[in-house]
Amino acid sequence: MPSILEFASWLSERERKGWTTGAYYKTLDDFHLVLLCRKYSQDLQKINPTLERVVAANLFERVENSQTATASESAVSTNDVEVHSNSKSFSEIPEEEAEGGELAEQTHLFAKFTCSYKIWDFLQQVEKGVIASFPQNDMIEGALVFSDLSGFSKLCESYVDKFSGRHSAEAMAKASEKLNLVVNSVFELQIRLVDLYNGDVVNFAGDAMFVLFHADDIATAAQRAAACALAMLDGVAQRLKAMEEMGMDELDTQLFLHIGVGAGKIRCMTFGGEFDKAEFVAAGPALTEAKDCGELAKCGEAVISETVFGLCKCLSPDVAQIGQSRMAGVDGLGETNYYVLRSLKEQPQMPEVTARQALLNRLRNCDSGEVEEAMRRFVPHSISACVDSGQSPKEAEESRRVTIMFIRLLDIECEPFDYSKAETVQLVQKCILEIYAMLHRYEGTVSRFQIDDKGTVLKIVFGFPLMAHEDDPVRSVHAAIEIRKNLKAINVQSCIGIATGYTICGLVGNDVRLEYTAVGSSVILAARLMQNANCCIFVNQDTYRSSCGSAVFEKICSIKVKGRDDKIKVYRPVESERRITKKLAPMHDSEGILGRDKEVEELRSSFAEYLEHHAADNTCPSHYFVVSGPAGIGKATLLGRFLGLATEVKNLRILKSTAEAVESKTPYHPWKKVLASLLGVDMNTKPTQFTTRACVTALYNIMGEELEKHSALNDVLPTNFPAERGAEALDSRSRRIKLTEIIVKLFNATAEKSPLLIVMHACQFFDNSSSSLLRQILRRCKGTCVLVSTRSEAGLVDFADLEKYGCRTKLLPLLPLSKELSIQLVKKTLGVSELEQGIVDVVMNRTQGIPFYCVEFARVVKDSPGGAVSELPDTITGAILLRIDRLLPAPKLVLKIVAVAGKNVRASLIADVVPAQFTTEDLQAELEYLVSLDILIRDRNGYCFRHEMVQEVVLGFLTFSQKRFLHKRIANYYVNSDAEVSAATLAIHFELAAKGMDQSELDVPACKRAIWFLKVAAEEAMKANAIDDANKYLARCHDLMHLIPSSADPFDLEMALGLVDGNELLLRQVLEQFRENSQTSVRKIADVIREREDAGSNRDKIAEKQKEWLEAIRFEARSIASAASTLGAEDLSTSALDVENSALEVQDWKDVLAAIHTLDEKFSVLCGFIDSMSGRGLQREGDRNSANLSSPGNEDKGLEASDSTTVTPAEAEGNGNSQESHVLDEMMRDQPLFKPS
Repeated sequence: MPSILEFASWLSERERKGWTTGAYYKTLDDFHLVLLCRKYSQDLQKINPTLERVVAANLFERVENSQTATASESAVSTNDVEVHSNSKSFSEIPEEEAEGGELAEQTHLFAKFTCSYKIWDFLQQVEKGVIASFPQNDMIEGALVFSDLSGFSKLCESYVDKFSGRHSAEAMAKASEKLNLVVNSVFELQIRLVDLYNGDVVNFAGDAMFVLFHADDIATAAQRAAACALAMLDGVAQRLKAMEEMGMDELDTQLFLHIGVGAGKIRCMTFGGEFDKAEFVAAGPALTEAKDCGELAKCGEAVISETVFGLCKCLSPDVAQIGQSRMAGVDGLGETNYYVLRSLKEQPQMPEVTARQALLNRLRNCDSGEVEEAMRRFVPHSISACVDSGQSPKEAEESRRVTIMFIRLLDIECEPFDYSKAETVQLVQKCILEIYAMLHRYEGTVSRFQIDDKGTVLKIVFGFPLMAHEDDPVRSVHAAIEIRKNLKAINVQSCIGIATGYTICGLVGNDVRLEYTAVGSSVILAARLMQNANCCIFVNQDTYRSSCGSAVFEKICSIKVKGRDDKIKVYRPVESERRITKKLAPMHDSEGILGRDKEVEELRSSFAEYLEHHAADNTCPSHYFVVSGPAGIGKATLLGRFLGLATEVKNLRILKSTAEAVESKTPYHPWKKVLASLLGVDMNTKPTQFTTRACVTALYNIMGEELEKHSALNDVLPTNFPAERGAEALDSRSRRIKLTEIIVKLFNATAEKSPLLIVMHACQFFDNSSSSLLRQILRRCKGTCVLVSTRSEAGLVDFADLEKYGCRTKLLPLLPLSKELSIQLVKKTLGVSELEQGIVDVVMNRTQGIPFYCVEFARVVKDSPGGAVSELPDTITGAILLRIDRLLPAPKLVLKIVAVAGKNVRASLIADVVPAQFTTEDLQAELEYLVSLDILIRDRNGYCFRHEMVQEVVLGFLTFSQKRFLHKRIANYYVNSDAEVSAATLAIHFELAAKGMDQSELDVPACKRAIWFLKVAAEEAMKANAIDDANKYLARCHDLMHLIPSSADPFDLEMALGLVDGNELLLRQVLEQFRENSQTSVRKIADVIREREDAGSNRDKIAEKQKEWLEAIRFEARSIASAASTLGAEDLSTSALDVENSALEVQDWKDVLAAIHTLDEKFSVLCGFIDSMSGRGLQREGDRNSANLSSPGNEDKGLEASDSTTVTPAEAEGNGNSQESHVLDEMMRDQPLFKPS
């Protein structure tokens, strides 16, 4: 019996699905390896039915004990067996008991991304024991609801303008997040109502939604659809009104829902099936009716077709027929009547358990493994990766710069497909498979598939989490060109719109039904570009700027699109032009290279050694040189300089190639360029008899009689050798071995005649076949020198393994430039002799000595007004993103928390912020893993990012709401832990947690705590004589105080409780201490006044002591003000500050006493308010009177205010404070007022 690992290598190209995404996933995960084992056992039984059935778990146990397979191309496909009989509707599912079993968490999550109709379809297939075939085309009867949110595009643009325009990435991300919040709020309500009325959300379409109603009879479905439409109109109107009252939408934009309802035949189709992906869509007469009704409906209206009206008559609908003049405004309406539905006097009959809940109950009572595998096809890879790693799908919600592509499919006459024709479904299936193949190559994701009156439309996203690349705009353009070319070959036209920008990649919907998609202005723009593209490709300016170096474009006149006030610059890629690829160009002088003389000399000397060995023996062992370093370190520049030196060597054969990220899944792609250069042929031409003859001639001139004309050469050359048959036919593994033998002979024959240098750049983009071929060449070729560059030397070839074969190796890691060289490079780029200090600081702090970063920052500074650098250039962000995005969700979540927390982050902080995500051991393992990747560094105080720019990129992933949440959790952790953290750090965390995108989102408790810590930070800065810092803290404090809604209460209990984390007993102790401290200050003020009284009219003593008295009053008043402000007693704090100011700029002693009297009143009111809130007195007996100071403003009335606090002589002896108050009263009444000289 063959092994499972051997079986993985035998899978055909069609069976190699998209589980292993890109060249970065080189092994199957546990789940998919189990599926591979299951497929293996099934195929063995087909070959020999007498074999005992192999259990997948046992196979997996065997594989686990063996060496890990490196099969990035390996995956499984299910057998294509014809299936389907829709004799029963999914609404007729028995309502089984919920306690039948617990639904697996993964199955439950995947069910949220799948419509109810498909879940029912999967259950039917499992019960019948059949496997789905594609395409599926079922006709049912039912009703469809099309709901659309008017004003969506205008709202999006107004949010963009609100958050500072289009030139800021942060502003665009905020606008997208705000838009997503509004749309989700509306969708969440609609989905709940749809579920209540037994509907099924088929798919989302930006601001629109398609809902399927399927029941025992079409009348019931139509009645539920009509009732649901009215409920959605009423509910959404109330929701939008509530949102406006809350201040969520303070703009002039208004949103309204309009709904269309149709009924009749519905065609339920499922396309795809390859690359582990599938798409479900509904079409047919019912959809056409619903869309027509939606077009007729005005804002806040529900329009039903004549069919729906007839089916709902038993509910006594209140309708108004639409006139012909209104119908004339919509194209394509037939001769039928349409009605505005106002109300239903009767409600339709509803089941006790909704169809979706019944389906979930059935899933609990069946083996849901196969159903889960089927539902996985409808879930984006970003979500399935989160679920497989035990993370919540919410962890995939990120702010990202993505590229959106919309494709509209049309027939050969540029008209929408007619799905009533039998051949249309098969044609669309071919289109989908062609698109899947290109997206699998360029790593894009189908986010939406829908059919309407405008055609068949797909929304594709390049840049989803775990699928992002630094060149996603380039990939999208090349994918669009090839998709159009391939579709034309099957007589299908396409209109494509592409836009690049910042969006929110996140979940839309609620706990019943979800979709993972991108929301933002660039999504709307891409859809508008598709609508304007007349069977061609339109891209926006951002896409053009990012990809103009890799494709040829022509500028189209700026166009006006719906929802935008300004005109859009549009570009069209020239499809007939060949794609531009980067080439390694020899540099014959050292101009442009800074700080690389040492590396160039090392390469030169090592290559000279190779030449000496080859001159002595042309069959000497191979030489292998590796230049490694991060993106932008200067590898290509170094190779170019070395090639300039190598071209001066006589009789040297140089073969060059650059691996491309977009071709990382194309087998042998970089080697095809090498072989084409060696043989002098063009690899971009299609194989013909002429290209075959040219290749044979060139091969014969090198290899002579050793040439073997084998079909394996067709994989790397433009040849069409006939395939071997019978006993000579080879499987895929033997075919790769045969190809390797021929290429090794070719290179050996070449090296025998002259020295051979093979230079390959960007080898991190090698596919597995290319890496395997490189290893075999280094082991078996003689007299050959191979020079490669890569971002990481790990994973290409094991040096120790090569040395066993005698290969001589040389590793040359490139280090960052020194600060002096970095500044020199920036000067050269800007063309200046001196730099401003601000630019020097940017170079020193942010470029990390990487030449590419230095050049890009220099260009940004040159193009920015005033030379300001507020955000990272997209080129740098893309280079850093590539390192971070390929991490699994768990370590990426750790990075996000560390990015928000800043420096010295403890593991306990991360565990406290997300307590349910990690065990202690797992968390520590994730942190050490990130340290090993050189992303984080560890010291005795905790963890932090090695480079500031990496932290900045990770912060850019987080949505605004995620940042607020993390800041608040981190601040609470610091408050409750024993970690030493400054008041300024706590203030910034609480401040960022408090501020929302507008006033309605203000977190008042967090804002108040931020104010408190800002005041503490200001006091600490004052003590350290850091006046500027103190002023900044106070300015921020002042700004936050203006955000807090005004309150008539003299004391902010919420803020005080927040300071002690809700501990009322601790608050009582704090208030007692506050009262005692204030009383002490009052006593000291009373002592000052008594001393002033004793001085009488002694002007000499008064002049001598005046400054000391006033300073004492100011000091005590400042103490009361600070403590009162800390507890949120702003009125008392203001009164104490008035006392301080009156003593500071005293013109009349009476002014000082008047301020003291006001302070006394405020303190009395505060004490009474605290007593009323606490339920029982917080003070000791007699303490209240000790705090009273009498007013100087009641002299004519004998200070009647003091009567309320009159004490007996006996009480006065036991209460010194009352005596002090009495002394003040007597002094103010009997003594002349003091006027300073």
